Amino acid sequence: MVAYNTNELFSATEVAKNFATITSKLYKRELEKIGILKNNKLDFILLKSEDFEKIIEKEVKKALFEEDRKFVAAQVEKIKSGTAKFYSTDEAEAKLDAVIKAYEH
Repeated sequence: MVAYNTNELFSATEVAKNFATITSKLYKRELEKIGILKNNKLDFILLKSEDFEKIIEKEVKKALFEEDRKFVAAQVEKIKSGTAKFYSTDEAEAKLDAVIKAYEH
């Protein structure tokens, strides 16, 4: 859960009335985020677009890492159980060439 300082929280009415002033605090990096309250509950969050993109990139990297981790774990399990298939470099290149040819046509 994200924590907010009291200076980062604004009512929806306050944001509507002072939008330029409040968002300039994000622009100037006086604040990193702004929480907008509706009925005293956090309803929206304002971030600079570059900060939002960094968050998305970080989450994508985490998801990809988790996929890679699961893939490697599955491959290790295949090796341990003796069900893994091994190919020579020539065999692997031939299979790759066949796949490439199939996509070219």
